[in-house]
Amino acid sequence: MKKFAGNLITFLCALGILWILVSWADVIAHNTTYQQEEQYMKNNAFVVLEYLK
Repeated sequence: MKKFAGNLITFLCALGILWILVSWADVIAHNTTYQQEEQYMKNNAFVVLEYLK
């Protein structure tokens, strides 16, 4: 059971890191264009964190 819990925690942390990296790439992709559009993906980590603030 301990091994399962450890694997689950590792998997969830990896998903969280992946979510942040994809969100960061989305922000960079939208902010480096000449139009500076702010149409980020629906569940962008930074948009969600700003909403919770």
